[in-house]
Amino acid sequence: MNTTERRIHAAALRLFAARGSKDVTMSDLAEEADVARGTLYRNARSIEQLFQQASAQLVADLHDANARVMDDHRYLDPPLRLATAIRMIVRRAHENPAVGRFLVQFGLTEESLREALIGPPMHDLEAGVTAGRYAVAPEMKLSFVSLLIGAVVSAMWMVLEGHQTWREAGTGTAVLVLCALSVPREEASKLATAPLPTPPENL
Repeated sequence: MNTTERRIHAAALRLFAARGSKDVTMSDLAEEADVARGTLYRNARSIEQLFQQASAQLVADLHDANARVMDDHRYLDPPLRLATAIRMIVRRAHENPAVGRFLVQFGLTEESLREALIGPPMHDLEAGVTAGRYAVAPEMKLSFVSLLIGAVVSAMWMVLEGHQTWREAGTGTAVLVLCALSVPREEASKLATAPLPTPPENL
């Protein structure tokens, strides 16, 4: 993705988050992104298409950022990987409120965005079950991942509304999620307060 496309997507996320809906015009976006309308139409034929593109890119960036900083032996243990991912995403909402508000506004209501968010957590959940670290019945896996996404979205809302710091919200959510997976509370608390990796420089 080139610089102009990233600027357009970032502008779209800001406007969608600020308005709480897709009630945005191409003129609005052109002004927010500081590009010509023709440039917008070369990147997306409609607001709906741009919403889908920006959503997909955002989720890909979030998951890619987590994967890149946890792609070594220190994060092979599924509970540590999950706790770290939760805390990093909540921290991202603090560092980039527009991203956080977009996910809070649309993460549970837009089916395509919700499905994209579910993918990697489901993979990590399967890895934890296979490794014997989690106790989750097969028929409950999708329900648990839905619960996970709801918990993370709620944590971001708490941060954005000033009710908790990102550290408090991220740690508390990670502990609750791990305990729900039958990780002992003492271990869950230790994993949820471990030092976080440094985010990739291009975020």
